[in-house]
Amino acid sequence: MKKLILCADRDDDIGEKTGIETPIVGREDNLQAAVKLGLKDPEDSDTNSIFSAISLYDDLKEKGEDVEIATVCGAPSIGYTSDEILSKELDSVLEETEPDSAILVTDGAEDEYISPIVSSKIDLSHIRTVYVKQSESVENIYYLFVKMFREKGTQRKIFLPISLALLVYGFFRILALLSNLIIEGVSALEGLPGFGLGAIFFVIGLYLIVKIYELDRKGLQLYHRLEDAVREGAIWLPFAIVSLIVILVSSLQGWQEATTATSPLERVIIFVSYVLLWWIGAVFLYEFGRLLDTFIKKGRVKWSFWAIFLTLFALTFIFWGAIDYIGEIMELEDGFVRPLDVNVPFYINIILGLLIGILAGVTQRSFKDRQDGEKDMTESTADG
Repeated sequence: MKKLILCADRDDDIGEKTGIETPIVGREDNLQAAVKLGLKDPEDSDTNSIFSAISLYDDLKEKGEDVEIATVCGAPSIGYTSDEILSKELDSVLEETEPDSAILVTDGAEDEYISPIVSSKIDLSHIRTVYVKQSESVENIYYLFVKMFREKGTQRKIFLPISLALLVYGFFRILALLSNLIIEGVSALEGLPGFGLGAIFFVIGLYLIVKIYELDRKGLQLYHRLEDAVREGAIWLPFAIVSLIVILVSSLQGWQEATTATSPLERVIIFVSYVLLWWIGAVFLYEFGRLLDTFIKKGRVKWSFWAIFLTLFALTFIFWGAIDYIGEIMELEDGFVRPLDVNVPFYINIILGLLIGILAGVTQRSFKDRQDGEKDMTESTADG
């Protein structure tokens, strides 16, 4: 009976860090992959998994058993997509090696999620989980924590909910004290310890969000992009600056209007009802600047811009209708302040938003079909 030693890398660290195409079949190819991965990232536990699989392969080979070794990978976006890719790679390996049973080697619980996939395709006789030995010193515990924090899967599953909770809690603590300070005056300063606690939670949550989404690196890229735009005299840049000013000024005015409310929830509703049109208008202005810049540089306008504009209109009506509905439920009709004093039933706004949203989707689909058609025509002309 032929056995397959199967090493699983669900989040595709091997492909992402080494560029090696998977699946990897055969002892020598797996050994080269493990060495290359170890050189690229000595801390990656998948290296140990492959070495462990090779060691098991050699042991069984010495005993005279008919064995083969292979490594299959998924995708960085762990979930349905990664499991589907991994399943296809497994089908390819099974077709090539034709084993009777398999031994699954993984580096932890994350990869063991695929055991049902493997067992549904072949008899799974054993699962070997590889644990890396570590000392129990404080330095190593700190090191492991930092390493865990850098893992994308851990960031999104564990640290993102924590950071959002801290951010929201800290924001509302700060908002409550500022509102009381405006309404009650100096007497509200008794809540300063709570304000400090809220500020600490807010800063920690904000720091985690910045690290999880790499906003510091993206901010630096944006800075360099703005430098290039100034150097090239890009038309969209003045539109972007005006849009930012509109957002800031409308936010300050909305905040001033919201302070007239008596409860934090009412302040939020009044604030959103005031700034909604201004913010969407600012985005519309920015996108119009991009459209104008593209038209002047290339002499044509992308259809995707029209889909964006229609989507913005749809969101305007839907959000406006939703805020009106919430206002009616909370009996805040008299407290609403908007830049445009237009009274339209909330359901009319929502229906108009949905219709415009459908039109935006049809426009985008039409644009994509037309683009695909032009691409096919170009390829057929090139082949001819």
